[in-house]
Amino acid sequence: MDRFLECVLFVVGLAFGSFLNVCISRIPHDESVVSPRSHCPACSAPIRWYDNIPLVNWLALRGRCRDCAWHIPLRYPVVELLTGVLFAACYVWFGPTWLTLKFCVFSFLILGLIFMDAETGLLPREFTYPGIVLGLAFSWIAPGDSAGTQFVLGLYNWHWENVQRLSLLDSALGAAVGAGFLYVAWGLYYLVRKKHGMGFGDIALIAMSGAFLGIKLTLFVIFTAPLLAVIYAIFLLAWEASGPHSADSSESEASVDGGRNFFSREIPFGVFLGACSLAAMLVGQSAWQWYLEMFR
Repeated sequence: MDRFLECVLFVVGLAFGSFLNVCISRIPHDESVVSPRSHCPACSAPIRWYDNIPLVNWLALRGRCRDCAWHIPLRYPVVELLTGVLFAACYVWFGPTWLTLKFCVFSFLILGLIFMDAETGLLPREFTYPGIVLGLAFSWIAPGDSAGTQFVLGLYNWHWENVQRLSLLDSALGAAVGAGFLYVAWGLYYLVRKKHGMGFGDIALIAMSGAFLGIKLTLFVIFTAPLLAVIYAIFLLAWEASGPHSADSSESEASVDGGRNFFSREIPFGVFLGACSLAAMLVGQSAWQWYLEMFR
């Protein structure tokens, strides 16, 4: 039965991934996700129902439009596959409980925001703001691990027996701590550089993650996401530094200027926040246990 339900959730995830592709393509451009119906961006031909089967039709058509042979971006099957895998993984991790539904919704929202930020540099409020509300609501319906909040309350000799209220407080603290940390980081960067170091969409994203994950796993995201972003930036710098350099003086000067401007380049930080949020959902508890074991 478990294998059957895992397969069902995988197929359901593929379907939601197909809809998520519509959201990723349209929401950042303020377009409706309802109308017009799905069509080819190149020739505007409506997509036939039998060409709209997630993943299968992309493979059958070899990644091309049936009408104009336009190359369909790899993002479409990747999003569908990842959504299906994450939905099935939620069942494997959390079993037949409300937590599975909670984190399937979270995976849908986070995955959409990751790809929207990667493609457009935007983290639309159509996903983040409702996500914060849903995270708070699910904390009451599907209480998770509130050990972080229990620890904070224990410092003041406070003890809450009501699991749902404790979970709601943990969710609210996760959202507040996550948003507060990035807001302070944004403010300090602005004071030093006199320009924005990140968008408010990143702050809304970490608030949404905190509402779903709680304070303990939000701390995991806060510390791992910047580290992952730094590793990416170092890799990008090394990649560009190893590229061919022309002997021409003007081109050499241009490459030097490019190196100076490297640290002014925008990096989609929401991608790293989202990736680390998904990691926290699945392995955050184990990572915390491993970390705490080092001090015993």
